[in-house]
Amino acid sequence: MILERQSNLWAGIWLFGSIFLALSIGVAWSETAIVGNSQRSSATERNNARLMAMDNEGTLHAVFYDNGIVHSFSTDGAQTWSNPQFRITEVGRNPAIAVGGGERMDLLYKRGGTLAFEIVHRSYNGFWSEETIVYNSPEVPVSRPSLVVDSSGDLHCVWQRSGYGATPNSEVWYCKRTAGVWGAAMNVSNTYGASEYPTMAMGSDDNVHVFWKDSGDNISDPKKVLYRKYTVGEGWDPDVTNVSNTTGNGSSSTMDPCAVVDSQNDLHLVWKDYQPGSKEIFYKKCTAGVWDETPLDLSGTGNASDTPSISVDGHDNLTVAWAEKTDGVYYDVVVREYSKATSLWSTTTNISNTPGSDTRYPNLPVNTAEGMTCLWTEGESSLYDIVCWHNNLISSVGDGGFPVEEIKAKLYPNHPNPFNPATTLAFELPQDSVVTLTILDVSGRLVKTLVSGPRSAGFHRVVWRGNDEHNKAVASGVYFSSLSVNGVQDARKMILLR
Repeated sequence: MILERQSNLWAGIWLFGSIFLALSIGVAWSETAIVGNSQRSSATERNNARLMAMDNEGTLHAVFYDNGIVHSFSTDGAQTWSNPQFRITEVGRNPAIAVGGGERMDLLYKRGGTLAFEIVHRSYNGFWSEETIVYNSPEVPVSRPSLVVDSSGDLHCVWQRSGYGATPNSEVWYCKRTAGVWGAAMNVSNTYGASEYPTMAMGSDDNVHVFWKDSGDNISDPKKVLYRKYTVGEGWDPDVTNVSNTTGNGSSSTMDPCAVVDSQNDLHLVWKDYQPGSKEIFYKKCTAGVWDETPLDLSGTGNASDTPSISVDGHDNLTVAWAEKTDGVYYDVVVREYSKATSLWSTTTNISNTPGSDTRYPNLPVNTAEGMTCLWTEGESSLYDIVCWHNNLISSVGDGGFPVEEIKAKLYPNHPNPFNPATTLAFELPQDSVVTLTILDVSGRLVKTLVSGPRSAGFHRVVWRGNDEHNKAVASGVYFSSLSVNGVQDARKMILLR
């Protein structure tokens, strides 16, 4: 397996890292690691639930679909993942995990294939418990559960019931587990059109926030993102709120809501919408119960964008990731970050750069301590990888915030990685610059110079074919791409497997 070969090379990585950091200025380490197995159909799926969570012991857990539900974990901040991964079930899809109860982690999924009729729960405390049925629907399919845990350790979940043209049309249902016992399920959408793709958020006040895509009473009506809140001590809001305010064209383009709650219990929502005539990613904030009047178009490129995911850190900084057709043909995963200290959004950064194939369905954990960790699905046809991208350094802008509107050169992760025999490197220049792009080995010695001289502002790609300065093939191992622009350097790790 790739990860087994990769794990044997970490000593060299850390040796080189020490040498390189001592000699360089402004180095930002951004790692990618293969989590899934491309010999199967690994995928993060189009689901608005969280697929990553860190437990109280500092272990990062990930779940994903792989002809069933698979669990993998990382104890080193997403740099390496457990191998082999543990197959939880062969007959489940749409996983969702959360941390905060009496167990290290809780998991929901639908038991079955494309059509399934049960939502089930398992807990993890070093090993997985047996399945407990949360909801059984023998005649109407269920899917897409989402899960949160309150401060008492009680579990709250929602899921999509029916759909696929069934009668009644799809609804959003809710259920709560108190003291280990699941209560009665209820319909919280109260419509008979298409209520789909539910997602949940919860803050320190334990209020429950549920969002979903809806068409109202008629399935052909314009789609919108609806919101309903459960307030502790008061109960469910009697009515739903149209957060997206979509005037819409009747298509299914207004969808994919994802939300977080910050330390002030303010809500932050992102979704995909067709309002400007193209599929863009929008953002809204709810402060003290009042929603922004006008949403912010986060993508704003005219390129097709979908499946946004949002997370918040301990300083109330935000990260939003989504899939975008950056070249008009294939999807890449891009991110924007918000600094609470400066109230500014960063420029959009492409963190996947996968020429010639789609990168889809990014997924962020609800909360991040520092840096950013993102899962996505990468590949073509039915052979996919689950890729994890991690950046463990944060800019010193403001209150420990993220880089905000910075004007600097960027070196992107190479693709593919690991690779054989060639890989593509990419970098972006904010202005015309003198550039040096080299390949170094783990001891810091020069292997190959790819670029040396002036380059124009914009995006550049270079292919390294695993050769040295004399065009001789180099051995398998760890190498680093090193970009130097105006005295500032950046580096990325690569693995060549012959």
